[in-house]
Amino acid sequence: MYLHEIVNPAYVPLRATNTIADGLDAMHEQDVDTVALIDFTTGHLLGTAHLADIETEKDRSQTLFSKVRKKPFTLKASLHIADAIHEMATQSKDFAVVMDAENMFSGLVFRADAERALAGLFNADKEGAVIMIEVTPNDYSLIDLVRLTEQESIKILSLGVDAPEIAGQRFRISMKVNTTDIGNLLRALNRYGYVITSKTEDEETDEDLHDRADEFMRFLNI
Repeated sequence: MYLHEIVNPAYVPLRATNTIADGLDAMHEQDVDTVALIDFTTGHLLGTAHLADIETEKDRSQTLFSKVRKKPFTLKASLHIADAIHEMATQSKDFAVVMDAENMFSGLVFRADAERALAGLFNADKEGAVIMIEVTPNDYSLIDLVRLTEQESIKILSLGVDAPEIAGQRFRISMKVNTTDIGNLLRALNRYGYVITSKTEDEETDEDLHDRADEFMRFLNI
């Protein structure tokens, strides 16, 4: 999933001629503390206005442009959301201005929105089971794991891998599959040397997968 796919159309940009009062109203209506200012003729980004910079101004008839930050944090619309979250975390940013291939304003994306979208890629709302397995580095092959799973007429909906940090440790793989009828798959995994460390087949499935998503978020924030 790319960044341009989660740009929220509710985050409407303003003009340089809009007043501080307009900015405060827009922030309140959109439930944000930042608005982008663009040149509506060219589509060029002028900067961003922030609640902290304008909320104490007594003269709210001043233009927002007088308080604009002209070099906001920007990301390309073609960036994958996982990379975008990593960039925002690395730069300690809660949001990014999204720019298209022509370097024109595309919208705003807040880090919380990106994290929710990334969690959705784990298919936590889909019916199925979560299986966690371990395998030695020499035996680790995603191709073999996918082939073995699909031989049982089961599809992998999402998959996360914890790579070993110390030599000799095993890869730990968590995968969500599209069914709770996983008995044959578990037996097949055992036959091929996979160590099954956890499996869920009921309402705990979604909670377990959310935990895996949270682990991935923590990884991105490093």
